[in-house]
Amino acid sequence: MSAHSRIGASSMYRWSACPGSVRLSQGVAKTTSAYAEEGSDAHALAAECLAKRTDPRKYVGLEVSLDGRTFKVDREMADAVDTYVRHIWADFEAEDQDFIEQRFDLSAVHPGCFGTADHVRWRASKGLLIVRDYKHGAGVPVNVVENSQLKYYALGALLALNLPAKTVRMEICQPRCEHADGPIRHYDIDAIDLLDFKTDLKAFAVATEAPDAPLVPGNHCRFCPAAALCPGLKDRAQQMAKLEFTKGQPYDPAELQKALESREPLKAWIKALDEFAYAEAEAGRGASFGHKLVAKRAIRSYASEGDVIEALQARAIPDDTIFEPRSLRSPAQLEKDLGKTFFPKLEAELTEKRRELLGDDAPPVRLIISESSGSTLVPLDDKRPAITKSAKEDFAAIPQP
Repeated sequence: MSAHSRIGASSMYRWSACPGSVRLSQGVAKTTSAYAEEGSDAHALAAECLAKRTDPRKYVGLEVSLDGRTFKVDREMADAVDTYVRHIWADFEAEDQDFIEQRFDLSAVHPGCFGTADHVRWRASKGLLIVRDYKHGAGVPVNVVENSQLKYYALGALLALNLPAKTVRMEICQPRCEHADGPIRHYDIDAIDLLDFKTDLKAFAVATEAPDAPLVPGNHCRFCPAAALCPGLKDRAQQMAKLEFTKGQPYDPAELQKALESREPLKAWIKALDEFAYAEAEAGRGASFGHKLVAKRAIRSYASEGDVIEALQARAIPDDTIFEPRSLRSPAQLEKDLGKTFFPKLEAELTEKRRELLGDDAPPVRLIISESSGSTLVPLDDKRPAITKSAKEDFAAIPQP
């Protein structure tokens, strides 16, 4: 198998929704981003920790070379990977067989169909095959129910391992992105029904080969290599440019909904356009489209922190002038080391002591509070409850037709 497929599992979210993107992407140089690189690094760290049963947090601050990649592990990456691997370890039963980075080939379904499942577990006594996908991204929450990309991974793992599974559990772990169902969510499907997915996968793949395969803008555009050149996105941008929404003026709710649903595709188009133009300017062609590359504002830094600290301390400059004050780690970070029950138990202990001193009417001790930073606009199918009262009731309602 080659390293990449135009209709591989990792990009099915895009080409199953927009079959025309496959043909449009032919010949377009594959680019990457800091976010994609970080995701690949996190996957490599997760595989290493699972294989060696190593705590990801031991790598914080270290530069590591894993899976042909060299990168530095920061606290945020280690904490996210830790959520993933600890869940897998906690779910382990003595009979389980684990498969890390399980490759599969579905070319028998359609040429070019293959991929790698992040983690697969077989539990024979229950006829249960668990297929896990780690998502490091923090921008877009991924839903697990009827997720065609996950079905692709699950089908590949089921056929590659050739196990007598009755039930297949598809699981997503996405620690860095808020979701109503939490960072780890799963969806079970009968193995028979999953085998039927072969027909759907074949149909999706065949649709990409049609000369007139449609271009369908959507959230999937943000990772499309041809987004900057897409006529479908260009047409959507032109349509949206004609719409105007002014506070206090009547508007068509259907047009507002369409405009809101177009935000992500258009962001993807602008981002891809910027990256394409930057690459062209790097290649020396910027002048042809009226642009050039210039140096960013210089940011000062220490050539050697150790030398600076030594020189300042030698001159009796106080430490509180030299150093930033220590900061308390977040509740989530401390709970990873101390356990989920640590703070509730500590609060109960301190509450008991307070009431011994002040009486039973003394209010309970609260060390951790949970407060929303505000509100955010989401589609109606989002599982979070709607805010029923406006924070600014004194504003009149916008008139509608």
